[in-house]
Amino acid sequence: MEKAELDSLLQVVENPVRRSIIKRLSREPAYALQLSKELGLGQPLVAKHLQAMESAGLVATTIESSPRGPDRKKYSLAKGITITLDLGPNLFIERGATFHERPEKSRRAGKASVFMKQIQSAQAEEEDRRLSLISEILSSIDARMQEIEEERSELLEVRNLAMEKAVDAAGRFEESDVRRVLFHVLDEHDRAVESISNALNLRELSVRAILGELQKYLD
Repeated sequence: MEKAELDSLLQVVENPVRRSIIKRLSREPAYALQLSKELGLGQPLVAKHLQAMESAGLVATTIESSPRGPDRKKYSLAKGITITLDLGPNLFIERGATFHERPEKSRRAGKASVFMKQIQSAQAEEEDRRLSLISEILSSIDARMQEIEEERSELLEVRNLAMEKAVDAAGRFEESDVRRVLFHVLDEHDRAVESISNALNLRELSVRAILGELQKYLD
C-alpha cells in the first residue's frame, strides 16, 4: 500500500465514531438512519462520517428503492484492510495492506490454506451443522492469530534491542546526516540513492558520499 493511501486510511480510522461505524458495517451493510439508531448517534453526524469514509475508499454505497419513500443509500465496507503500527524508543514501523478477495494463486500454502479447505468443506454440510463447523473454524483461526501476534511481539522486542545496539554503534559518526542515512538503511533495507534522497530530503550527491562512507560498516 502506498504511503498516501495509508495516511488517508489512518486519518479515517483515528476517529472513534468512525471506528464504531466500521465495526457495525463489518457485520452487514446498513442504512444511515439504521446506523444512527443502533449506535445512538445523530443522523447528520453519521452521514458526515460515512461521506468521509466513502471518499477514502473504505465504504461503498448501493442505491435501493423504498416502497414508502425516496430511494435510500445502503452502506457497506468496500475492502478488507490490515494496518500495523509499531513504535518505541528504537522502533517505528507502519504498514497497510489489503486482503479482501485475493486471487487464489496469491494465497500462501500452510495453515491459511488448511483453514480455507475447512471452510469449503463446511459449505457442503447440512445447514443445521454448517454454523457449528464455521464457529469451530473461527475459534481455531483466532487462536492461531493470537499465537502469531505473541511471536510477533517477541520479535519486535528483539528487533528493538538490535536497533538499540545500532544506535550505540552509530555514535561514532559525528554528522547527523550520516546517522540518518544509516538508520534509514537499517530500517528500510534500502540503499537506493534516489529513494533515500527523497525520504530524508538530502541531496543525492550527499547521499552517495555518505553511502560510500558507510559501505565498509554495512557490507
